[in-house]
Amino acid sequence: MAVVNVALEKSLMNMKSLLTRVFSALVALGIFIILFQFLGTNGFKIIIVFGVLVGSFELMKMLLKDSDSRSNKFAFYFLLVSIFSLCSLYPSFSALVFAFVSIVYLLFSILILHKFESLEELHSFQSKSIMGFFYMGLLPSFIMQILDLPHGMIWFLALLGIVFAGDIGAYLVGMNFGKNKIMPLVSPKKTVEGSVGGVIFSIITAVVLSFYLEHINPLALVLLAIPTSVVAQFGDFFESVIKRVAEVKDSGKIMPGHGGVLDRIDGVLFAAPVILFGALILERVSV
Repeated sequence: MAVVNVALEKSLMNMKSLLTRVFSALVALGIFIILFQFLGTNGFKIIIVFGVLVGSFELMKMLLKDSDSRSNKFAFYFLLVSIFSLCSLYPSFSALVFAFVSIVYLLFSILILHKFESLEELHSFQSKSIMGFFYMGLLPSFIMQILDLPHGMIWFLALLGIVFAGDIGAYLVGMNFGKNKIMPLVSPKKTVEGSVGGVIFSIITAVVLSFYLEHINPLALVLLAIPTSVVAQFGDFFESVIKRVAEVKDSGKIMPGHGGVLDRIDGVLFAAPVILFGALILERVSV
């Protein structure tokens, strides 16, 4: 009887968690639709900018110590947002912008060497900062570049659809059939079965999207969905590592059931360059 009660309680908790996640997702979808209706593509760009501003703050709190000075935190946040802005406005100079800002920050950290107790602490500070510039500075700019493509709106929806469908598939399949853990030290709940389920859901989404991207070969779109889904899952693992090191459960609390902005877009960030690369190739092939 006790075993039945425990199983029932676990099932109710999972259902409550799922309903909370669905409700939050519906609210976010409603905001997306409203902004698109009034502002078109610019509405989505506003959401991306908002996500970067909030996500960068969440990342700063996780990467930098409470003991780090305000000037260090301000410099990190300001330069991170600057990388995103410049790479979005001047995509052809993305690599140069990222390299230049990173070099400036490395020089800045050396100049304030006296604030660190050892060279190891300085090295850790530099490594985490450059990783942050890549994670929330460079990667989100690829999403903006996707929206600027000739069929950018559809490719943007393809990015979200493939990634989020993979999330849902991994969650549902993993919750009901998951047995074999992938990386228990990083993310104890992720299973091989859930991962495969996520890829299958992403493929199904790609098939549906092929009806809206009629000029693209459906098979090519399906083949693009597979690495996109896999890379998105590794994006989830990447953020899990950051949270483990920072000893936090969620990056924030802005979305009930989902956590912070980074908890929701970690897979999207990693998948964005994959979709952009695939879109550029497929659009050129189709012309």
